[in-house]
Amino acid sequence: MTTLDDLQAEIAALKQRLDAQDPPADTARDAADKDGFARILSDHGIDAAQIDDLWARFSEELAHLPERKPMVATLSAFALGFVIGRMSK
Repeated sequence: MTTLDDLQAEIAALKQRLDAQDPPADTARDAADKDGFARILSDHGIDAAQIDDLWARFSEELAHLPERKPMVATLSAFALGFVIGRMSK
């Protein structure tokens, strides 16, 4: 029968093996994709910080839309539901 000490020793050995491994290729590829995206944005004169600021303002406007213009929000929700419903058939 396996004891608690044996299991803890096995877990410690597995953690050491995981730490010794190289990072997954997906992590490196994701970093390269983000750098490539930032480079494309800078080629077009757009800063990544501007995108983050615009996204924050957009999400804030979208969150306050039902309070400021309830009829527009209601009609938008109906139209979106209608389109999704038609597409799902």
